Amino acid sequence: MNFIPVVIYSIVYAALNVSGAALIKTELKSTQLNGMSEYFFFLFRWRVMSGFAVVFISALVLIKALSIAKISLVNPVATGVNFMFTLAVGYFLFNERITLAHYVGLILILTGILIISVAER
Repeated sequence: MNFIPVVIYSIVYAALNVSGAALIKTELKSTQLNGMSEYFFFLFRWRVMSGFAVVFISALVLIKALSIAKISLVNPVATGVNFMFTLAVGYFLFNERITLAHYVGLILILTGILIISVAER
């Protein structure tokens, strides 16, 4: 088992997953969902459907990663990379504030990934 392919698949997974969520979030910025009918019609907007499609493709990439390595390695790496991408997209695309708690959490996640990857070798 090679750690590098797991990291590559995790990066592709996270990029697709966060991109899909960002498409949906972008559409939500200009929308108020007050009732079931508004929610229903929201789901069929092209950005929302595209976002769901991209998230689905990300799931396929994650399945491929799971097929080549243990879940105890793939899941933490994919989750950590996903968290990093989510912070970056939130900051750069949605102007969200990143606090000290975010940085501490990121450092803890990356430390955990490093420990797990060393333990899996």
